[in-house]
Amino acid sequence: MASRAPPPMNPWEAQALDGRQYQFPSQPAAEDEGSAAAAPRGSWRQLEDPVIYPGLYSATGYDMMNILLRIMCRPNPQIELGAIDCSVALILCNLDLPDQPIVYASESFCELTGYSMSEVIGRNCRFLQTPGGVKPSRASASTDKSSIQRMRRAIRSGQEIQLRLKNFKKNGQRFNNVLSIIPIDLDETGTRYAVGFQVEVD
Repeated sequence: MASRAPPPMNPWEAQALDGRQYQFPSQPAAEDEGSAAAAPRGSWRQLEDPVIYPGLYSATGYDMMNILLRIMCRPNPQIELGAIDCSVALILCNLDLPDQPIVYASESFCELTGYSMSEVIGRNCRFLQTPGGVKPSRASASTDKSSIQRMRRAIRSGQEIQLRLKNFKKNGQRFNNVLSIIPIDLDETGTRYAVGFQVEVD
């Protein structure tokens, strides 16, 4: 019986385990052998100019790896997320700041919506409800009113929620978005955050 090949690693996993980026205790660099500057055996040594895969540690200061691990290990999940990692489309919102702005967005979110990082950070995610991200008027009120009300109630009460919304990309293209929102506390200050996962479906 032929053995099955192990599943391929995600790019961020491959980068994190790349021996060229960090020397493991059992892998002393050959060029350092006998050198007084060599790192002592049994210690970690970071090489010059390491490449950190985008999304592992955000330039905004949020440790997204830790956040995703906490979400995957949350004690009483109310919705099923499936497999998640740093390659998924997601945003992190600060629920205690005025208008609950996005404070982090993944590259996949930007690719999905067509918006750049600078166009996303600091905005409430409602801009996805209209073409071009303009503020909706009464005449162009969202057809997802009931879903949006459910989402707001869940956020206020700190509940997880998953729902399907009609959203728009920057170029005006409409898409069906399965949105999953997970509330999370990141520190001891009591500041409330929420992670929103987006999946485009037919």
